[in-house]
Amino acid sequence: MRFKCESGIASGRWMGPNPAEVGQFDVEIEVPEEVADWTAGPSGATSLSEVGVDSATLITGRVVKFDDGDDSVVEIRVGSDILLIEIPNRRSELPAEGFISFRASEIQLYPYDL
Repeated sequence: MRFKCESGIASGRWMGPNPAEVGQFDVEIEVPEEVADWTAGPSGATSLSEVGVDSATLITGRVVKFDDGDDSVVEIRVGSDILLIEIPNRRSELPAEGFISFRASEIQLYPYDL
């Protein structure tokens, strides 16, 4: 399903218990696969956008937090949202408080109530 948020327009898989309807929802965005490749992104611009014919999503966000140890989870801010992604390699090269861009073949959308 296609969705629109403050950071752009992309496609995602609705993971709610009921089918998605047209409307506005609060959702948690999840990237289910590990991020194997990323690049330093332009400062100040976070975004979600579809790229290519395979409907992959290009995500650009600001690195908020990561550990140097064995934990591969990295927090990035995309708009007002925090995404937890797994980056198994090159974590030492992540720009602290900088921006990164990566492609995700799938985004999952988990609705929640405030």
